[in-house]
Amino acid sequence: MRRFLHSRAFFYAIATTLCVGIGVAWLCDSEWRFSPAVPVLYGGTAVILLLAGGLALSHVRNHDPLPRAHILWRVLVFSLVCNIACNLYFFSNLMHAPFSLFLAAACICWLWVILGRLSMIICCPFFILQLAQIAGSLQYGARINSLVIAETLEASEEEIFGYLSASNMLIALASVAGGILLSWTLVRILRSQRNRLQLVNAGLLFALIAGLFSLTIPPVRRDPNYYWPVYEVYALIQSWSEALFHNQATIKQAQSLPSPAEQPSSLHTLHGGEGVVLVVHIGESVRADRMGINGYSRDTTPFLSSCTNLINFPNCISAACDTCQAQIAILTDARRNIYEKDPAMQPHTGSVLDLFAAHGFRVCSFFGKRNATHLKYDMVVRILTRCAAERHHSPGSPWTAVPLMAESLRNQPAGQNTVLFINNEGSHTPFFHYDHQSAPFLPAGSSFENPAAHAQSVNNAYDNTVHYTDEFVRRVTRILQGRPWLYLYISDHGEYLGHDGIWGRAALGESGRDYHSTTGCRVGMFFLYSPEFEKVHPHFADALRILQSHTSMTVAQEHIFHTILGIFDLQTPWHNPSLDLSSTKAQPYSGPQPQSSR
Repeated sequence: MRRFLHSRAFFYAIATTLCVGIGVAWLCDSEWRFSPAVPVLYGGTAVILLLAGGLALSHVRNHDPLPRAHILWRVLVFSLVCNIACNLYFFSNLMHAPFSLFLAAACICWLWVILGRLSMIICCPFFILQLAQIAGSLQYGARINSLVIAETLEASEEEIFGYLSASNMLIALASVAGGILLSWTLVRILRSQRNRLQLVNAGLLFALIAGLFSLTIPPVRRDPNYYWPVYEVYALIQSWSEALFHNQATIKQAQSLPSPAEQPSSLHTLHGGEGVVLVVHIGESVRADRMGINGYSRDTTPFLSSCTNLINFPNCISAACDTCQAQIAILTDARRNIYEKDPAMQPHTGSVLDLFAAHGFRVCSFFGKRNATHLKYDMVVRILTRCAAERHHSPGSPWTAVPLMAESLRNQPAGQNTVLFINNEGSHTPFFHYDHQSAPFLPAGSSFENPAAHAQSVNNAYDNTVHYTDEFVRRVTRILQGRPWLYLYISDHGEYLGHDGIWGRAALGESGRDYHSTTGCRVGMFFLYSPEFEKVHPHFADALRILQSHTSMTVAQEHIFHTILGIFDLQTPWHNPSLDLSSTKAQPYSGPQPQSSR
């Protein structure tokens, strides 16, 4: 009996029983029956013909058609172990499990046929990534996708250290050890297998059984994610190429935009020498509903709440959950759906800052530490601010940029009109930038080890960063006292801290939710101004009054370019009054948005 259990006859009996059983179940159960698509028919026919050819060739060469039974069993057991350890979807739908089991076994055989022992070069990193993905999915609800890869490539030191907890380091080491162990086991299993044709036939047999199992899966329950490992390899390659392509495409898009200053323009409200300061502050990851001025239960914005010169827009929709796409939407005439490449929504001209530079404003840029690197996020914003006469990078805390601004203003000629462009880390993960010595919301933790299990401390840290931004704005406006100034703040995108059932923007794609269907697309936006600014020109007072009348309107980042032009009455062919919130012709945002904000 033991001899029979280790023979090919027993393996053939099991394989035949599976094939017959699947066929009978398929024929008898109308719910499982379906009309296979042409590719399925072609693929199944090709596998059968190739298997028949392989068996015939083995017969001609007087070789056994398949490896020994113990090799076949070991391959199957190894495939089972790999699916249990590395397949994120193996237990989520038992109807797909047998298909994944035999498909993985077929891939193992074919990979060894092609590479032999060199299979470790592919298998080892693949297993490491899959083991890490399992752990990441359990903690963060996200698999490795293009957004995860893009954010990893762009991660700052603070973000990296935020995820380098002791347990995450152990998980990483365990993933590496597990990947090496699985690869070594594969070599141990197949190192004695010399006949490659036998493995080809075994792979075809496994593929045929997998194909038969696929017939038992109703079409409505099919998901390519279950076709492990074939689809997983494709998804990883696709995610990597998409992340790199998207990076390069976004940079090229920003570089290709012509300057709006190339077209004739005029500025009648200012003639130079007024000393007006326009502050354009693009914040980071600030949700509108986490700001005290928008009704949040915590007073995260004490300074703004005390301002009588505040024009707040509580319902502002961001263009994308990607920083660069949002920056393009804010500073250019782009509208929404930039990523989908809708021609009607694409930018046609460059940064609005170019127009101010062309009319005598000295543009000074103040970036965070992250923007001192040469990655996509800082490259795009540097392209959009290339008219800047000065560039400064905060070495650490964003507060350190305030003295740099004060010094820059002191060193300018009297009456110089100025644009201060600010883009700092703000409330970006891991929510590290706040005053840790006197944080208002405790306990606060910036460690992103299983954030859902530490929801209170992580949310406290996030609220602290919003409070910190409020204090940052207060410090900037204090150095502007006595000058005519206008301060615009708008965040690039929101963040997810359990909102909409999502933790982190990387998990957005896994949730099946579109960005604009979630509350994370509603971001902070407000204007502040000094009494001196209103008095510089009558148009300014009228524009601010109209702007105030539109605060209950649903607005978006697409309004910013035109609103800044309208407030200053900077006349250019690029100005669109329907998107100018300081114009009586302004129209509300009509694009996709959460239902609660309509």
